[in-house]
Formats: sequence, C-alpha cells, structure tokens
Amino acid sequence: MLNDVILGPAALALVSLEWFALGWLSGISFPEAPAPRALARTATSALRLLVGAFMVGLAQLVLAQTGIGFGSVPLVLLLAAAGALGLRVALGRRSAQACPARSKLEALELRESVGWLLLGLLLVSSLGRSFVVPEAGWDAFSHWGLRAQAFALAGTLVDARSEHEYYPPLVPLLEAWLFAHRGLISLDLAKTVWAVLGGAFAVCLGWHLRLSLRVGWLAPYLAIGIVLATPGLLEGFWTGQADLALTAYLSLATLAAWRWQQQPDRQWLVQAAVFGAAAALCKFEGLPRVALVCAALAIDGLLARNWRAYASPVLCLLFGAVAAWLIWTLFELSHGIVANGEHIGSLQPQALGVVVLALVAVFGGLRTGGGLLVAVAAWALSARMVVVPPLRALSLVVVAQALATLVAFLVSSTAPDVEVLTAATRLVEQFLPIALFVGAIGLARTGNL
Repeated sequence: MLNDVILGPAALALVSLEWFALGWLSGISFPEAPAPRALARTATSALRLLVGAFMVGLAQLVLAQTGIGFGSVPLVLLLAAAGALGLRVALGRRSAQACPARSKLEALELRESVGWLLLGLLLVSSLGRSFVVPEAGWDAFSHWGLRAQAFALAGTLVDARSEHEYYPPLVPLLEAWLFAHRGLISLDLAKTVWAVLGGAFAVCLGWHLRLSLRVGWLAPYLAIGIVLATPGLLEGFWTGQADLALTAYLSLATLAAWRWQQQPDRQWLVQAAVFGAAAALCKFEGLPRVALVCAALAIDGLLARNWRAYASPVLCLLFGAVAAWLIWTLFELSHGIVANGEHIGSLQPQALGVVVLALVAVFGGLRTGGGLLVAVAAWALSARMVVVPPLRALSLVVVAQALATLVAFLVSSTAPDVEVLTAATRLVEQFLPIALFVGAIGLARTGNL
C-alpha cells in the first residue's frame, strides 16, 4: 500500500521532469512578451513539458521501427535528446533564446494572481483525483491501456489484439513510458499521465489568452471556463483515452499557426510543426483534423488576398503532421498492420435529419451541451469580431471542423444516430476549446466581457 502511495507519484514526477528537461533542451518557448517573470516561466515550462512528452513518444516509435525497441530508458532519452537538439537548431540561435522569462518584469495584479491560483488548484485537484479514482473509461481498457500494457511488456510495438491496432501509438507509448519507470503495469497509474499533460495544456491555453486579450487578468478565469465547459476535457484528466491528447496538441498547433499572423516569430512555426506532428500520432483522425486547419488558414489567406503570408504556418503544420504520419505508416506497412476502415461507409445524406435529432439529444444536457451553448452565444454576441481578421481564421477552423464532424457521422459504417450517441461529445471536444477561445476573445474585443 505504501509503495502505491509513494512510488506511483514518484515515477510520474520523474517522467514529468524528463519531459521538461527535453523541452528545455530544445530551446522551445513562447516568443517574448511583456509579462511577470514567474508567470512567463510557468507558461514556458508547461509548453516544454508537452514538447518533451512528444519527443519521447517519437523516439520510442523510431526505435521500434528500427527493430531495437524502447526497453532501454537511457537509449530512448538519448534519441529524444538528439531530436530536441534538432529543434534547437531549427529554431536558430536568436529565436531559441527568446524566452518570455526574459521579458520585462511587471507586477501581477491581485485579481490575476487569484485567477492563476484558482486554475492551479483546479489542475492540482484533477491530478489528485486521477490517483484516487479507478480507471473507468471503456476505451482505456479495450484499446489504449491494452496496447500500453503490451508495449511495456515487450519493450517495443506489438500486436495487442485490441480494437484499433492501426491507430497511431503516441498515447499508449507515453503510458508504457510511465510503466517502465514504475516497474509495474497498472491502468489506474497510466491515466495519471493525462492529468499532467492536460494541466500543461490548460496553462498554455491561459497564456495564449493572455497574449490575445487587452485585459490580461481575464486570461486565467477564461482558461478555467474553457476547461470546465468542454465536454469530456476535464474528465479526460483522469482516464486513459486519447481525445484529451489530440485536443491539446491540435488546439496548440492551431493557435501557434494563428499567432504567426500577429507575431511572425520562428517559435510559432516550430510549435505548429511539433504539435501538428503530435496530433497526427494521437488518433486516426489527427491528420485529417490538421489538414482541415491548413485548409481553413489557406481560405483565410485567399480572403485576405495575402495567401503568401499564410504559406509558412500552413507548410509547417503539414510538414510536421505528414512526417509523423509517414513514420507510423511505414511501421504499419512493414509489420502487416492494416487499417480496416471500420468507421467509414458510404455517404448517407438521407440520415441528416436523424443525425441532427441525435445531436440535439446528446447535447441537450447541461454538462454535455452547456459549453457548446456558451460558444454559440459568445459567437452571436461578438459576430462582428469573429468574421473579420484576426479571429476570422480561427472561426473558419471551427466551422471546417464542425462540418467535417457532421460528414463523418453521415459516412459512418455504423448507424449514424448510434455513432452520434457514442462519439459526438468526444469528437466535438477536439475543436470546442478553439470555438470557446474565439468566443472569449470576441466578447472581450466587443466590450461584452
């Protein structure tokens, strides 16, 4: 019992420290901005944690592809460190040093301090809950946890006989990484990884809000609202499913590409590439989701009659996502893993009415539909802001993701209404934080917030 209380958290702390160290080695950070030093450092640490986690997962995948496997922790760390140094080179000397912790020292307002403290308490309590509450997610047992267990036992990627062997492996790889440090396989322990990564995402989201708001003290409160209002996001902090990881990496890839328009800094381009690659390795729909972001940005570039200004972030997003997808696809082809197209059937336009009714049923509750209702209301109140630059690009991303999700239901091999009932909340979760982000910024810029 004592071992469970001490060794599990100790293994998670060690893994988190490794991820942060790799992120620090990469030199990645948010571009410099006027902010209190402690706050800027916290945001940068959260960013580096997320980058370091991806570097470890990518190193595991590469070692599995070469046949060496990832049973050796030092070898994985060595390869991940080489990748992190590669990112530092890509950033360039000046950009790699442009850490926001170097920006001018400002006093943090009391009301903003309280907001960040409340966000911290929410994230710490989520971490505590992930240790106390047993794993309850169906997919965590039937797919992600089963694969993590098989990977950890074999020290490489193997056929776990799960439901979706062809799904990209980043999520079970990171859980297997925690198992390797604990020396024990436990699905109840595996899910604690997501409280750490989800917390890092929430801090990064708060920082993006602060960069975009004229009234900076609102940022932590809005970040809390987005976390609480997104169906399944907070619950994802204490279950080992892949939607939280995809939501985090896809959202940060989108925001990095968008921020390039306001602040052309190489840091944003590298973040877009890294997080786009991570999103592609999270779930089967990761690459299509990234492609939709690229398409929306390209359309916004055409509307602005300045598509060349959008070329860099679009190309970086595509490069990262496609490169990661190719690495996984090469592994699939070389190991006889075949995608079975179980979710894809013929287009059923006649099912549109049934799908709409099912969506109303799913999002009719306060918990499932409250966040969606808030996003719609915020967009309506700030309509004149969300349809013009700079928010127009993000608005197009949200519309593209929503339409694509609707089409996914209409081409489902399962009865479309059944697919809605079982998958709608997690699929909408993947882009709802950006919808809420747009609504929050829109309300602030119209004076309604």
